[in-house]
Amino acid sequence: GHRHSGEWRNSCSKIMGEILLIEPFYGGSHKQLIDLLCAEIPGCVKIVLPAKKWHWRARTSALYMSQQIPRQHNFRVLFASSVLNLAELLALRPDLTPLKKLLYFHENQLVYPVRRHQDRDFQYGYNQVLSCLVADVVLFNSQYNQDSFLSSIQTHFNIMPDCRPKGLAEEISPKCHVLYFPISFPVRWRDCRDKGIKTSDNTASQAFDMARQPSETLRDEDTAHNLFLDEEKSKEENAQATATTSLHSVQSKHSCCEILTEASSEDDKEKIPCEKSPQGLVPPGEMRRNYNSEKCSPVCEESQIPPTSSNSGPCMPNESELSLDCRAGWNDRSKDEPLHIVWPHRWEHDKNPELFFQTLFELKAEGSSFTVSVLGQEYTDVPEIFAEAAERLKEHIQQWGHLAAKEDYYRLLHQADVVVSTADHEFYGVSMLEAVYCGCYPLCPNRLVYPEIFPKECLYNTPQQLRKRLRDFCRRPQLARRHSVNLDIHQYSWAGLAEEYKRLLQD
Repeated sequence: GHRHSGEWRNSCSKIMGEILLIEPFYGGSHKQLIDLLCAEIPGCVKIVLPAKKWHWRARTSALYMSQQIPRQHNFRVLFASSVLNLAELLALRPDLTPLKKLLYFHENQLVYPVRRHQDRDFQYGYNQVLSCLVADVVLFNSQYNQDSFLSSIQTHFNIMPDCRPKGLAEEISPKCHVLYFPISFPVRWRDCRDKGIKTSDNTASQAFDMARQPSETLRDEDTAHNLFLDEEKSKEENAQATATTSLHSVQSKHSCCEILTEASSEDDKEKIPCEKSPQGLVPPGEMRRNYNSEKCSPVCEESQIPPTSSNSGPCMPNESELSLDCRAGWNDRSKDEPLHIVWPHRWEHDKNPELFFQTLFELKAEGSSFTVSVLGQEYTDVPEIFAEAAERLKEHIQQWGHLAAKEDYYRLLHQADVVVSTADHEFYGVSMLEAVYCGCYPLCPNRLVYPEIFPKECLYNTPQQLRKRLRDFCRRPQLARRHSVNLDIHQYSWAGLAEEYKRLLQD
């Protein structure tokens, strides 16, 4: 008879990987981290779910994941994001309890902003505290993230009417460490710009994401780093779970990994053709080109970037290459060109797009000259301000919407002058660091994680200060273009963090 889509997983051959990576919300920085670890550290097996319906992932993913993780395995280490209720998973799968359990906080729910106090769901923060109690090591992507979490535990539990537990922060604190999110910065811009931009994300091609049913023969095209979707199943059934291993450790690509489930990914969606929308804007996912072309040719073909067998290859980063002066000498712009402002954040309320656009509305009313690129991903509920801004700022817009190709994304950042954050919530800020690496001058709120990372001259305290700084840059764009930011970018790069990640996962 017909076998349930999950039943064969437990009957397949023993999974040989030793590092189990679990991500219930496989999108954005969560996806970047999992993909990077799979590409760079041998022996990883990833089990992930699509980045949708976050609230349901946080509530229910442990049960589903417990059914997807193979019963026969050689796992030594379990690495999961704090979206997962680790306590529930271990209760459902006690065989995983002896593993070294690492819990990674991209964000914490104890101080995550909500539009109304009554909207805060006690259970999300409660689940994260439970996960910390059963984890062996608790990792935070910034000191601000760690401090705000530990200092808010007691306040969070004070919501309980009675029988409140005590001493939780003191019990969790010794397990906690700050481990910055490792950004795959593009490298050797001067060498790669003529042929397209090579980013260290391309090292994903050094790993095989093998997607196949047990009875199928593995095809060469199955080794691509994109994930695959079984169209006969619903999106919910297409949980993403693939075993990966670094290419340099592979002796035979047909014997190194086993598939756990089929896969779906945003990367599998067809790209939108480079046609202007009715508003005259470039559609999300594509970049306005500076040259005439009827087709959207990729900036950097995969075939142009042969995989290397080690981190010492010609396009891998070293400390001297991770320089903030990466635009010098090839992207000099005329002082008459208007200031190019970029806002590269999720299109959600916690990033406070209202403040950003209101500032631009005021600059426009004053007659300031500027262009703007609004990047970042859209989700189900897009704030209304985006539609208003698209209309009111249409003559200023350079790019509107998410750029699917990382090469296009970095190329646009290199063409921009100032990157702005107006966030009400930020525990790290990958997009801000990427933009600064590409030569943008950062303007950030003087709160949240930003004072931990950026020098004080890049911080503003009030909306009025933000508007004044942007007005000055609009009047004299060369002030932004010839800036120097005192920031050690290396400490936020994979090159600078790889050793610590490998120690935690491999020792």
